[in-house]
Amino acid sequence: MTQTGTAAPTTVLISPAMAVPSRVYRRLAEALAGYGLDVRVVARRGVEEGSAPPSRTTDWSYEDEAADLADAIAGARADVPGTRVVVIGHSLGAQLAAMVAQSSDHTPDGIVAVGASVPAVRHYGIRGVALGAIAGAVTPVSAIVGHWPRPGFGGPAARTLMRQWARMVLIGRAPFAVDRSIQIPTLAIRLDGDEIVTDGAASAFDAAFAPEAISHWRYDDGHCPAGGNTTHVGWVRTPDTVAQRIAEWWDSQATVGPAAIESGTQHRPG
Repeated sequence: MTQTGTAAPTTVLISPAMAVPSRVYRRLAEALAGYGLDVRVVARRGVEEGSAPPSRTTDWSYEDEAADLADAIAGARADVPGTRVVVIGHSLGAQLAAMVAQSSDHTPDGIVAVGASVPAVRHYGIRGVALGAIAGAVTPVSAIVGHWPRPGFGGPAARTLMRQWARMVLIGRAPFAVDRSIQIPTLAIRLDGDEIVTDGAASAFDAAFAPEAISHWRYDDGHCPAGGNTTHVGWVRTPDTVAQRIAEWWDSQATVGPAAIESGTQHRPG
């Protein structure tokens, strides 16, 4: 993924996981910048310093966060005319990327989904009991407090967004359509040590994408550098290998146009 190796420059937007501030992705941004890229982190609402925290009077939804990402894509294209925009979505950030791909005029040119899922309880076996209990607590707790508080999972978070998340957990209703409609070139990265995402939950997310548009890579201990791990958030502490895989994948897309994707002839690196 080098600026000299593609027909147009590339801007990378990192869309963070739920309740994870942009500073956590500093090393990933630096690693990707080493490939000559313009890398930006899309700040998560209510998390960054100076951002209004969720409260009874400050509330937002998945749709609001997706609109923030769409605005960031539009801003990147306005700043660098002709740039191609790749969104690296981590967990919730990947869900937002799927929403933007289906519902916005400002769709990205590529998506990298890291630790992405549709976390419905049916994908978790016995572990789904605890997950369902958390989801079941969201509506009453957020009604009392005005938002979903810390130390609850993902807290503090806006009550509307968390109620949407809870519906996804309890009944499997994702905030995007799992109808194989997304044709955008996508790399799905499965974290081998992910304590939050199961293979079933990851596959449910992948179902939003056309099979010919999505490639898969599993980040396991064999790829992980010394001192690193492949857990849901821990991977960002030593992200060089992941950054390299993303770079290789995006370089492989340089010669793939929309016609190739639509005809099913897209190159799909392993």
